[in-house]
Amino acid sequence: METVVTGEIGGIARRPQHYEIAYKSYLDACSGRQYYLQLLGETIATASDGEVNGCFRVLSIGGEADSVILRKLQEIHHNTHVIVVEPSEDYISEYKHVVDNELHIGRLTFDWLQERAEEYFSQEAADRCHLIHAIHVLYHVDDLSTTLMNMWAALADGGSMVVMIESGKSNLARWRLKVMEALGVSEDKRLATCLRVSTDVMKILDDNNIDYSVTSTSPEAMDVTNCFKKGSESGELLLDFLIQTAYASLNPELRSVLLKYLKSHEFSTKNDDKVIITQYTDVIVAKKNCTEP
Repeated sequence: METVVTGEIGGIARRPQHYEIAYKSYLDACSGRQYYLQLLGETIATASDGEVNGCFRVLSIGGEADSVILRKLQEIHHNTHVIVVEPSEDYISEYKHVVDNELHIGRLTFDWLQERAEEYFSQEAADRCHLIHAIHVLYHVDDLSTTLMNMWAALADGGSMVVMIESGKSNLARWRLKVMEALGVSEDKRLATCLRVSTDVMKILDDNNIDYSVTSTSPEAMDVTNCFKKGSESGELLLDFLIQTAYASLNPELRSVLLKYLKSHEFSTKNDDKVIITQYTDVIVAKKNCTEP
């Protein structure tokens, strides 16, 4: 077992400014972030299909890629009400900008709730929703299991819960899990960080006897070469984002462990002078039958 201080492992989201600049380095290293939008649109169309009495109610946990979701809802339903639960004022402003400038919102109405999912679910339950989605946001909730089960409880009969999250089988996810194992971080402690993957979600659903389907996006290549260049600011920020840990490169022992496994053929490939790691997303859909609680 490697001996490394792990107090801040997986805690980059607690430093929002650093998270944002690290996220930008991550986007720059990716071959394209459109890879899941078509699959998301198709999934939402299928999950939202079906007649409802009155208004079609949607609960949005977080806001990534919501313009894709909203356009699909406009195509399918004449009257849709969307409850947006998002703790970031900036993200809500961006979401509103999309609504005001990119969509014809005659068929859509909104509640904008600047709060965490935990706060929303702690309040008195409103009407149940026909669609509940969490698109790359369950990394950041306090308790993954509690949030998933709260989402399930808030789902109307016949409704669908859609979760999009990094696949536990992708090379990026397997690298993260290997690093956590090498650092001696237990599964319980890992699940308390944002280093969560699709298999964590599936296990919770399995444990609660909830049926679901899984569809995966195509693998996407990410150039991590700069992570190995000492003094590269973009490489240091990218490494921070990959392990979701602020200033990881400033800890020599931690950096050594990260790069040791990142360059391993088990997780990455070498293409000319570039080191490439692949990632892909799982889309998990659970539909609630009328007989389920």
